[in-house]
Parts: sequence; C-alpha cells; structure tokens
Amino acid sequence: MKSEYNIALIGELSGCIETTLEVLAQRDFPVGKVFPLVSASEIFKSGNTAQSDEDYDEDEFASDINSVMFAGKSIDVIDIETFDWQQVDIAFFLTDIETTKKWATIASEFCVVIDNSGTFLEDENVPLLQSGVNDQNLARYAEKNIIAIPSSESAQLSLAVKQIQQEVGLVRINVSSYHSVSVAGKVGVTTLAGETARLLNAKSVESSTFPQQTAFNVFPQVGDLNEEGIGLGELRLINEIRRLLNDPSIMVSSTQVVVPMFYGCAQAVHLQTHYPVDLEEVAHTLHHSEGVSLADSVCDYPNMINDVVGNAEVKIGRLRKDVCDPSGINLWVCADNVYFGVACNAVNIAEKLIHTYI
Repeated sequence: MKSEYNIALIGELSGCIETTLEVLAQRDFPVGKVFPLVSASEIFKSGNTAQSDEDYDEDEFASDINSVMFAGKSIDVIDIETFDWQQVDIAFFLTDIETTKKWATIASEFCVVIDNSGTFLEDENVPLLQSGVNDQNLARYAEKNIIAIPSSESAQLSLAVKQIQQEVGLVRINVSSYHSVSVAGKVGVTTLAGETARLLNAKSVESSTFPQQTAFNVFPQVGDLNEEGIGLGELRLINEIRRLLNDPSIMVSSTQVVVPMFYGCAQAVHLQTHYPVDLEEVAHTLHHSEGVSLADSVCDYPNMINDVVGNAEVKIGRLRKDVCDPSGINLWVCADNVYFGVACNAVNIAEKLIHTYI
C-alpha cells in the first residue's frame, strides 16, 4: 500500500464527481492528486442547466464548470481529450456508456478503472463487485485492470437480500424501484425544481429531460424502452442481481418508476424463498447484514428525507410475510442513489483495492 494515490474522476461535475470527492475526504482516503476530467460536450451538458436561453448566465455557467472543491481546495477541471493517464492510480468512471467505451480501456492500460456505467456487464473478464455482497471477486480486477460496480438500485437490493439468499435461497425477486429525478443527474434535479416553480406560478411546462412532466407526477419509465417495452435499466438490474448473487436461476422482475423527489431510491420488494421461513429469522439475518439497517418494528419504515439522503447505509422497513404465499416475504428498501449508490460504492471498492492489491 502506497502513502498516496492519484485519482481521476469522469462524470457529472456537480453530481457524482462532487459527491465522490466528498466521500473521499470524509473517509480520509490517501489521495495524492485529483484530476476531474470532462470532454467539451460533457462540460456543456454538466454546466448548462438553464430552463431557457433567457435564464442562461454565461459568467455563472463558466464558474460552475471550471473547477471542483476537494478538502477545501479548488481543483481545475481537465479536458479528457488531452489527459495523460500515466499520472493516475485509480480512475472512477461515473459517467455514461458512450464515454466509458471511449476512454475506459485506454485508461486501464495505466491505472485501475472503477466503472459505474454498466458498459462491462456482459464481459465475464471484468468482475462486477458490490462491497458486502461478493468481495471475493476483487482479486480478479487484474484480468483487465477494470472493476465494474452495479447501478444504485442493484447495489441496495443486493445488500438487502444477500444474507437471505445465502441462508434459505431465493426462487424469485419482484422489485418496483421508485427513482428520484437525480437518476438523470443534475439536470433531473433542476428539471423538477423548474417545473414545480412554473406550475405553482400557473405556468405551463414542457418536459425534455424525461418522457413526461416530473412535478406532481409519477411514470413507469427510466430511459428508453426496447421493442418489448422493457427499459435498459430494468434489464441491467436483472442481470446484475443474478451476477452479484452468483445464481443465474433466480427469476427477477423489475419495474422502474420516476417519482417527484430530488434524491434517493425506494424499492417495494417481494421475495419468494425455497421454503417458508420464520419472519424473526429473516429479521435476525438482516440485523447482521453488512451495510444494512432494519427498522425496529414491522410497522416502521425509513423516512426518505431524514433517514436516507446523505446516508451510507441501506435502510429496510415494512418487513412482513406475504398473506397469500407462505414462502413470500415483502420489504421496503431505501438508499441514497448518489451518495450511497455511486460515491460510497466506488470508494468502498477503492479502499479494499489499495489495502490488499495496489
């Protein structure tokens, strides 16, 4: 283990990069130099959140995109197109598939890549890791110098069900995920804020970020749907859960819903076990699961605002038996999709990596 590690971060400046830097500082990660990387197109997309041309302030925009803060210091943003990857030990790819496909393999020739985009989901030579679920696969990082981490919803769900699956086995998982608008990044947050303000002032809204208006509305679509009406994120969760739990036989059904909330992801989960289990046994299992916090009573459940946002744990409540299926269990699973689902997961893997391998 070295005394310091140089870190590159690729993604949305005022979203995942900012939060990941916050977590690195909070955990006293041994950071040497920090390199926030963006392409010219990403700079514009990350910084310009104005609702219309008349709302746009060029000076304010420029100040938003030229630097980020880390440990009380301002760090200049660097153009990824001209960056020298030899300067870096670990690169966090917290961006889209297109950017990851272009740069991750190049970066992996010089440093370890930790990727959150889902680009390498089908690549068996790239380990998919969730801390507390399948840490034993970390040793395989050297096969391509790339580590994939799951989507935020797969991360919280896998932690919630891992111990149950190990102890009694799972036949099926049905999950409806209620995503906050930050699933689309900072632009999702500003979209909801802008739409809410306009509607409260009796003005109309036109949605371009999402398929429908987000304010005072819910709709069952995150991203594009395929010809069968299934979202790519829904397919990603199905594949990731099977890989993380190392059981391709588990039947997984997923529905993603956007709700008018800024941060967080809540999931209504139904589990079918191989045989009926006692609810107290399940509760005992969850109480001893890493990174998970279970409500004290079957009637309790986490508050998305006070209990979840900014918290590094997965919160579980409403644990109860299915009234129609003796092998069925229902539970409510919540986590902060950005702070826990992206930043903490990426940093957790980096911590394990430096303590054991680099």
